[in-house]
Amino acid sequence: MTQKTGARGTDNFSSLQQARDAYEREYILKKIEEAHNNISHAAELLGLERSHLYRKLKALGIGPRSKRRL
Repeated sequence: MTQKTGARGTDNFSSLQQARDAYEREYILKKIEEAHNNISHAAELLGLERSHLYRKLKALGIGPRSKRRL
């Protein structure tokens, strides 16, 4: 069974943590886009407290400009 890979292949990451962070970053950005940049709603979609989502955004290097580009 083969699985599709996204735009980023597995060769782009030197560690599992880098791959995990990249996936998490893309997933969170997608949910923020679905929520029309409403962080409270995005947190609900992700099943997180809003404050926890803000901490994750900071940890993943997602700032206001990253969110606006959606």
